[in-house]
Amino acid sequence: MSDNQNQASGASGGTTDQTGASQRGADQMRNAAQMSAQLSQEMIQRAGQNFEVMRRIGAALNAGGRSAGNEFAEYVRHTAQRQQEMAQRLAQARTPSDVLDIQTGFFQENLRELLGLTERLSQNTAETARQAGQGIGGQNRS
Repeated sequence: MSDNQNQASGASGGTTDQTGASQRGADQMRNAAQMSAQLSQEMIQRAGQNFEVMRRIGAALNAGGRSAGNEFAEYVRHTAQRQQEMAQRLAQARTPSDVLDIQTGFFQENLRELLGLTERLSQNTAETARQAGQGIGGQNRS
């Protein structure tokens, strides 16, 4: 009978091992599920942060684009006004030398205006890039 008792106690020990292994497996699955949920939350949070950065960059670029558009519209308006003034002055010119002087002055004014526009657009671009960079940098500091 002692053999039967040994077999019974061995079977009981096997059940305990199986229960422990099942518990460990359940704990591992629970930990994996918790890590997966935490990872999902972090990904959602980062996606939200990325969206906010892109929104800030878009706002800066939009403002920069509007400013550049306004600068260019003002340049076109000034150029049209100068052309009209030049036409009136040319109509009043008395000599070929007067015509040449009027045209030379007109082209010089146009060149100065164009250089000024280029400078303003360059400054606008630098400011827009700075603001967009702050949108990115500001998010990293948070």
